[in-house]
Amino acid sequence: MTRLVFPATVLAIGAAVLGIGWATAEGAGRTAVAVGVAIGVLFQLAVFALTELLLRDNRLVAFGVGMIGRFALVAFSALVLLRLTGLPAAPLLFALVGTLFGTTLVEPVLFAADKRNKPS
Repeated sequence: MTRLVFPATVLAIGAAVLGIGWATAEGAGRTAVAVGVAIGVLFQLAVFALTELLLRDNRLVAFGVGMIGRFALVAFSALVLLRLTGLPAAPLLFALVGTLFGTTLVEPVLFAADKRNKPS
């Protein structure tokens, strides 16, 4: 079940962050919000697919790998991506971190529910 619910949840959280960011930003800030959300959503979906494939039986390690990856992504975005794109820092980083934070909050809940629903 998590294979379908988690990606849908990631997309829903991304859409919510995009909507809030779009409503509060103007001009280049809106582009930055869209880029931040897109990076966050794509990263979460990619890490989910990799950990589901490689670390399915060890969710704690998968969660740890995801946390390290999220930290590295935010650091890379702040130190490298912003210089390359010239986009405003605050909207891009708020959107990126908001997307990652929201999906990180629901991740253990969905995986715990999936584990409870599996037959022993």
